[in-house]
Amino acid sequence: MTDLQAVREVIELFTIHYFDDLEMAGTVKLIERTRGGYLSIDFTSRHSDDDIDKFHQSLFSYLKQWAQNNSSGFQDIITISSFTIEYLLPDKDGSKQNKSKNIKLFFLPSHYYSLKPDGSIQRRSKFKAKFLAFWNNLFLRNTLLTTITTITFVIIGIYKLQSDKSFFEKLSKSYDYINIACGIIASLVLGYLVTKVMAIRQDKQRHTADIKNLSNKLTYFRNVCYDLAGDHTYWSPNNPNYNSYQYAKSIKNDISFDEYYYPNLGDDVEYAKFTSFYREDLSHNIVSLILQLEMMAGDSMLHSRLTYTEFPPNYIYSHDEMKKFALFTEANLIWYCGAEANIFPKIFPVSYAGKEMVKDINRIYPETPLKGITNENLQAVSLDFQYNIIPRLYHLTKVVGSDLPVTINYFVTSFILLLACGVILPTLAYVFVDTGYALLFVFPAIGIIAHILLSLKSILRAENTLDSKYDFL
Repeated sequence: MTDLQAVREVIELFTIHYFDDLEMAGTVKLIERTRGGYLSIDFTSRHSDDDIDKFHQSLFSYLKQWAQNNSSGFQDIITISSFTIEYLLPDKDGSKQNKSKNIKLFFLPSHYYSLKPDGSIQRRSKFKAKFLAFWNNLFLRNTLLTTITTITFVIIGIYKLQSDKSFFEKLSKSYDYINIACGIIASLVLGYLVTKVMAIRQDKQRHTADIKNLSNKLTYFRNVCYDLAGDHTYWSPNNPNYNSYQYAKSIKNDISFDEYYYPNLGDDVEYAKFTSFYREDLSHNIVSLILQLEMMAGDSMLHSRLTYTEFPPNYIYSHDEMKKFALFTEANLIWYCGAEANIFPKIFPVSYAGKEMVKDINRIYPETPLKGITNENLQAVSLDFQYNIIPRLYHLTKVVGSDLPVTINYFVTSFILLLACGVILPTLAYVFVDTGYALLFVFPAIGIIAHILLSLKSILRAENTLDSKYDFL
C-alpha cells in the first residue's frame, strides 16, 4: 500500500465517521500523480446542504495530526506533502457545484528534492537531504565553518609555539588586540540584551488588558456550556435525544471529546477504544456535543469554582489551557447541532439553567442584552468564540507565554563564550598550565567574533521583519 492509498483509507474512515447517517464506503477515489495526488469524495447522493467548508476544516485538522503521528512510517513523504481533494456535489440549476481544496500536510524545503527540466521531481538521497538541511541552517553552517577554522589555527598555534620562539610575542600582541575587541563586542551585546528584554516585556504587557477581557468572556462562555449540558428542563425524558444525552453523560469520564470525535484510525488500540463506546442506535452528534461541552466546562470547571465565582472572575488562562479549548475552533458542535443537524428548538424552554445562560451571554455582549435563549443566538455566540475570541486568546497567550527569541539566546550564548574564551579560560590556563597555551584562546575568541559577523546581517534582517501572526495583534 502506498502512502497516498493509506491517506485515502483514512479520509474514507473519517468521512464515514463524520456523516454517521450515510454509508460512504467506496466514495473516496484516488488518482496518483508524479507530483502529489488527486482524491475525490462523492457527495452527489446527499440532498442536505452540508457545509463542505466546515467538513474540510475538520478533515484537514485530523489529517495533519494523523500525518504528524505517523510521519516515521511513510515511505515517501514528498508524495503526501501536498495533494488535491475535490468534493463532488449535486448539480444545482444545471451547473456543477464541485469544490476543490488543497491539502498541505508537510512543508518541505527545496533541499528535499529538485525539479527536472520536464517538471518532474528528482528526489535526493537521505544523506544529501540531511546535509543540505544542515547547510541551509545559517547558525549551524557558520558554527561548522568557524569551528573547523578555529581548530585548524589552534593546531597550527601549538606547533608554532614549540618550533618558533618569536611566535609567542606575536601571539601575545594579538591576544591584547582580541581582548579589546571582545570587551567592545561584549558591552554592545550586553546593551542589546538589556534593551531587547525590556522591549519584549513592554510588548507582552500591552496585551494584558485584552487577555483579561477575553479570559473573562471565555469563562462566561464556559458557564454557558456548563448550563447547556446541565439543563435538565431541556434534556428531559420528553426530549427525543434523551437516551443519547444520558449515555454521553455516563461515558464522559471514560473517553474524551477528541478521542471520540477524532478517533486515531492508525492506532488499533485507540480505535478499538472508540468503537467500544460508539453505539449506532444513538445519535453520534448528541454524544459528541455533550463530550465537547464536558471538555469546555465539565467537572474540572466545577471543581475550580469558576461556576460560582464573583463577576468578573478575572481568571487568566494559560496557553496550555488554551490548547484544549482550541479544539472548539476545529469542530463547533453547538453550531452544527443547531444549524445542520437541526437538533435544537427555535426557542429553548424557560428554566433556571436557561436564565443563567442569558446572564452569561449578556455579560459577554452587554451592548445587546438578550431575554431568552434561541437556537439562532446560541449559534451566533458559538461562532464568535470559534472564529474570533478563542483563536485570538490562543495567540495572545502564546505571545505572552513565549520563551526568549532565538536572537536573544544566540547573543546570550555569544556573550558567555566571549567572556569564557577572552577572560576566564585564559586566566585559568595561565595559572595552572602555561602562558603560551593561555594565549591560544585568542583563536576561539576570533572564531566567536567571526561567527557573530557572519550571522549579523541575517539577524538584523530578521529583527527588521514583522511577523504577520503576532506583530499585528
